[in-house]
Order: sequence, then structure tokens, then C-alpha cells
Amino acid sequence: MDLIDSKLDDISNKHLVPKYVNIGLLCVQQSPEDRPTMSDVVTMIGNDTTSLPSPKPPAFQNLRGIENSRLSRSIEENVSVNVVTNSLVEAR
Repeated sequence: MDLIDSKLDDISNKHLVPKYVNIGLLCVQQSPEDRPTMSDVVTMIGNDTTSLPSPKPPAFQNLRGIENSRLSRSIEENVSVNVVTNSLVEAR
């Protein structure tokens, strides 16, 4: 319910908000095969008895704040302290 704009507090169908959020998440899944067709979306919105599938977890995430992970350590090792790129010139 925190997703609703505070100006819309007088909305009479607040119970539908989680349903619409779920439909929105289904529509933005990484794999196009996992996304519903527009006719499926219309059916989901129009039919209150249709059970909705759960969306899959996101394929990527913001890496900020992730501590002690192997990925974040490998990123830290490859970052220059003074933001200068060092190039090695080698003959063929």
C-alpha cells in the first residue's frame, strides 16, 4: 500500500492494488516467454477469480551495499584507486 500516491487515499478499491502490482511485475520479467500476452493481461485485470502466477525473482540487482560477496570483491580488485587506466603495450 506504500506504492499508492497519498493523494489517492480515497480510492475505493485498495484491495486491487496488490493484484495490479503483481500483473505489472509479470509484464516486466526478463524472459519474454515468461511475460503474459496482452490478452492474458486483460483477462487478469477483468476476472477477479483468476489466480495469478508469482513473478520470478529479478535477473539482476543493484550491487551497492552487498558486502563480502565474491562478485563485489572481484569488482573491487579490478578498480583503479586513482581512476586511471593502465595499459600494457606488447609486441606481436
